[in-house]
Amino acid sequence: MAAITLFDGPIPGQSLTDEPKNGPWESPPMYADPMDALEYYLKKLGDEDAQGEVLTMLDLGIPVSVVVDSMLSSGIMDGIHSVDVKLLLKPLMIINLTAVADAAGVDYKNTMDDYRDKGAEAKKKRMEYLAAKLQSKLAQGKKNDPGVEMQEDVVEELTTDNTEETMTEEAPAPTGLMAKEV
Repeated sequence: MAAITLFDGPIPGQSLTDEPKNGPWESPPMYADPMDALEYYLKKLGDEDAQGEVLTMLDLGIPVSVVVDSMLSSGIMDGIHSVDVKLLLKPLMIINLTAVADAAGVDYKNTMDDYRDKGAEAKKKRMEYLAAKLQSKLAQGKKNDPGVEMQEDVVEELTTDNTEETMTEEAPAPTGLMAKEV
C-alpha cells in the first residue's frame, strides 16, 4: 500500500485558481426544495439493492445517524442538494431509516454512543462480514486492488489476538523540583 504524505494534498488556495464549477457541489443543486430531495432519497431507498446494503450496514452495528450523515453528505458532493437541505432532511431520514430497519427486523444502533458497546458478538459479526467481503473480492481477481490490500490489513489486525499481557515498567522516580514532597 502506498504511503500517504503531507504533500499529497491540495495546495492552500488551489481552489481559488481552479476553473470554476469543476465539481458538482460548485453548481446550483439539483433539488432546492427539501421535499423533492426527500422524495429522491426515498426512491433511492426503495431500490432493493440499496436497501439491502443499508440494512447490512445497520445489522453490522453502524449507527443510523452515521449512515444518514454519509448519504446526505454524498448528496451534497454530488450536487443533489445543499448543506441547509441536509440539515432539514436528517431527522426525516433517520425516522424513515429506522422504520425500514424495524420492518426488516434489523437490530440497529441510533448514535455513536450506542455503537461503542464493544461487545464481543458485534465485533465477531463485523469481522466475519469483512472476511467474507474480502474473499468475494479475491475470488473476482482483485488481488492488486488497494482497497483489497487495506481490507486484508484490517482483517489481519482484527484476527490477531491483542489480549497478550503487556509488560509494565515501573515509572522512574521523579527528579528535580517535582520530586520534592511537601
